[in-house]
Amino acid sequence: MKMKYLNFSSMIALLLFVFVSCTATREQEVEGEVNEFRSWVNMQTSRLSERTEEDWKQTKEEFRQRTAELDQKQDKLSDRLKADYQQIKEDFQERERERDQMAERRTQSMEWERELLGTYADAASVNAGNIRQAYITFLENVRSKRSNWDNEDWEMAKLVLEELNKRKDAVEGDISTEDEVKIKALQMEFTALETGDDLGGN
Repeated sequence: MKMKYLNFSSMIALLLFVFVSCTATREQEVEGEVNEFRSWVNMQTSRLSERTEEDWKQTKEEFRQRTAELDQKQDKLSDRLKADYQQIKEDFQERERERDQMAERRTQSMEWERELLGTYADAASVNAGNIRQAYITFLENVRSKRSNWDNEDWEMAKLVLEELNKRKDAVEGDISTEDEVKIKALQMEFTALETGDDLGGN
C-alpha cells in the first residue's frame, strides 16, 4: 500500500514537472518571438528618411500581421513581457507618426521649391552657369510673397534656401567669383528680410 502511494505521488510530481516544463518552454518561445519582433521594429525604423512610400506601406502591413499573431498569444506572456510588447508597439506607432510627418513635410517642401524657384525647382536643371539666376529667382519670389508669411512659412522658405545651398555646394568649384559675390549678397538679403519680419519690419 505504501509502495502504491509512493508511485502515485511520484506520478503526480512527474506530471507537475512536465506541466511546469511545458509552460516554461511555451513562455520562452513566446518571449523569443517578442524579442525577435523588437529587433524587427528597431531595424525597420532605424532609417525612416530613406524609406520609399511603397516600402513603408509594406512595412506597416507586416507590422499589422505580426501584431495580430502576437496579440493572440498574450495570455502566454508574463506581465513583464506584456508590458515590453506593448511598449514595442507604441514605439513603432510613434515612429510611424514621425514618418508620416516627414512625408508631409517633404511634400510641402517640394511645393515651396516650385513656388520659390520656378523652373529651377528641378535639381537636375541647376548648374554652375545658372546657379546665380536660381538665387535671383528665389529672392524675387521671397520679396513678392513675404508680406503674408508667418513663422512656419519662413521656415519652409529656409528649407528651400538650404536645398539651393546644397546644389550650389555641388558645383562650387565651377562658379565664377562674380557669381559667388552676388550669391553671398542674396543669401544675406534673405537673412535680413527674415530678421526684419521677425522684428516687425517690412
